[in-house]
Amino acid sequence: MSDWDVIVVGAGPAGSAAALAALESKPDARVLLLDRAPLGRDKVCGDGIAPHTVAALDALGVRSVEPHEVVETVKLSAPGGASSSAVTSDPGYVVPRATFDERLARAAIERGAVFVERRVTSVVPDDSGVTVDGQDRAPVLIAADGANSVVRRAIGQGHNAKRALAVAVRGYAPTPKGRPRELEIRWDARRAGGLCYAWSFPTANGTSNVGYGMSAAALTNGRAELEERMRLLLPDHDLDGVELSGHNLPLSVATPQFAVGRVLLTGDAASLINPLTGEGIYSAVASGIMAGRAAVTDAASAGERYSRELREKFGRQHRQLRLVYPLVDSKAVLDAVIRACSTNRGTFDRLLDVGLGESSFRMRDVGTLLRHLVRR
Repeated sequence: MSDWDVIVVGAGPAGSAAALAALESKPDARVLLLDRAPLGRDKVCGDGIAPHTVAALDALGVRSVEPHEVVETVKLSAPGGASSSAVTSDPGYVVPRATFDERLARAAIERGAVFVERRVTSVVPDDSGVTVDGQDRAPVLIAADGANSVVRRAIGQGHNAKRALAVAVRGYAPTPKGRPRELEIRWDARRAGGLCYAWSFPTANGTSNVGYGMSAAALTNGRAELEERMRLLLPDHDLDGVELSGHNLPLSVATPQFAVGRVLLTGDAASLINPLTGEGIYSAVASGIMAGRAAVTDAASAGERYSRELREKFGRQHRQLRLVYPLVDSKAVLDAVIRACSTNRGTFDRLLDVGLGESSFRMRDVGTLLRHLVRR
């Protein structure tokens, strides 16, 4: 049996951020970072890296993006055809997850984390710690093993379903010639409940990350339906021969217990994906940082501290979005949102802050939306 100060399961953004934060707080900590895949593996995702994520990693002393990966313009297209496009005050980036995740994991390893490629099959918690696969033990375990988390299942927390789960397909297509370099989200005119949109995010290598996502509760024809809607909403992209992969997005409209005993759930394993945008990298990094620090500060109270800090950071947003989420079923509401963004830069910026960070809507934002609904 090998003893560690903290075991992290999953070497994606949440897991690597947890390891980095633990080692920042306690440089001599013994941190085990487990992942079932080797470094540099692909992860199905939109690849958009929000400025909030970059800032959080910068604070840890980690260079996570490169200047040539920046994408400064965001374009939002409404179901009715209207669109709003603006250069953001803080630019985002597009980095394939195979590259981004490896950068973070290698940064954690350089700081002192021990990486082991192994599929976790057994998690046994008790009053004083957690044993993994019968061979590694630590006072605290951080679960960062994604939407289908083995650890979450082991501690009795059920997975998201129906409207609390989105499903998506993603691939890489050649970026159309002459197309503006912008992050674009196109909401579907066919409102099937919850998320229904396509995206196109240009990488720095001449391809665009393209995909389509929708609520699992509304899916009637499996993957074929997702691919059909993507082709319809992205007619300017050549999708012939593009290899598509599917994935699940557990939305924050239904979250599990963030900590059970000495097991802390982070990122997708904690259902921290924003239901308006499908963005989950920032919340993964933010939750990982909080979990890593809590784990090495006081193992006995780590779960309580982590849960409290996570609620303080995201609680207001989660409560608000649970109320707002049903409104995205309405084409009229989405059209009004885009019209409001087109005429009010403050509304545009606030929408991005809510969709990409931990912010929530203000009463003035609600008033702006109501005025545009009334005018319609």
